Amino acid sequence: MSSRTALLVALAACGKLQGIAGDASPLATMQVVVMGDPGVPGENLHVALVWGMQWLPEPLCTPLVTPDNGSAMTAIELGCRDPFGFVPMRVEANVAVVPGVPATLSLIDLPSSDVLVGDITARVVFGSFVLYDDRNDTGNLELARANRIGGGGGGSDAGSDLPVTLDDVIYGGSFVTMTAPDQRLAYREGGFAPSAYYPRSGCADPPPAFSILGASGFDGSAAIAATLAGTLPPETDPSMCSEGPAASTVVPITPVAANADVELGCTENTADASVRYREPSFAAPPDFTNRTVACQTTPTLGGSDAGPQQSEMIVTGRSDDSCKGLTHYILKGCRTDPNCESPEWDHTLDPPSWWPCPVE
Repeated sequence: MSSRTALLVALAACGKLQGIAGDASPLATMQVVVMGDPGVPGENLHVALVWGMQWLPEPLCTPLVTPDNGSAMTAIELGCRDPFGFVPMRVEANVAVVPGVPATLSLIDLPSSDVLVGDITARVVFGSFVLYDDRNDTGNLELARANRIGGGGGGSDAGSDLPVTLDDVIYGGSFVTMTAPDQRLAYREGGFAPSAYYPRSGCADPPPAFSILGASGFDGSAAIAATLAGTLPPETDPSMCSEGPAASTVVPITPVAANADVELGCTENTADASVRYREPSFAAPPDFTNRTVACQTTPTLGGSDAGPQQSEMIVTGRSDDSCKGLTHYILKGCRTDPNCESPEWDHTLDPPSWWPCPVE
């Protein structure tokens, strides 16, 4: 090996060759245009590309559960997000925008394996373009989470360091919910296996690599019927299915009222419909200030939850939180199962004096 070749190899091992290669070219570009101005003084409008997570709502937040009473219905409405809505997992790119002027978002990396849905032979990820006012001037949409009460009566969800309040203001997005028309960014590797991950049943498979897809959305009642039948819900209007190149398809975003679509900025700690039950504290009741409290029978949708029912206490987030969520308390059970064979706690014979729900 010549001395010149050895020098180049050594430089390459240390990183980018200065003066030989510049900034990496984007792997993909997408175009968006904001169709109108929210009209907020001093607004700092941006669009974020947000990858969606594979998410199932907890049983109590599905249309399959009927609230026991008016208080439970109110708590469920205040504490449950749209069960068919787009749930953000990660913000991948941001760009400043001017209403009416197309803007380009660029990706320099392929989606990572943790956001892709499927196995290595057939996996896909869908993304929404989210319009927001960058109130904190970071140039990035920072996701928030629900303000659930922590175990032992204090704090927020253990293991999460995300804020419970959005600093930015959401003005809508290209993909908000599966029950409304959407345009989404798709990235496909390998084959394509239709699944419940934001399905477009009746539309063509997404092409390999990056593309912009369109769909009409489906009816919520039809989705429930399809779920019970073990199938995917059909699109309301298959003629609205579309596929286009990511680089040349301009995605329009129409602004809506401030934070009307705030769930586009709210992620979830768990994606598998699991519930983290709390043991009620005897020392003192948790802080329920600005929260709605109600009693509801634990749902039975099959599996381990199909055992004897008991009354649980459900608690919403605070009235000034950005994201919806419920905290669940039971007198008997385990952290992840109210009907576990060996309960981690059992206070059915000696409930706390403040316990508001029936004792079975």
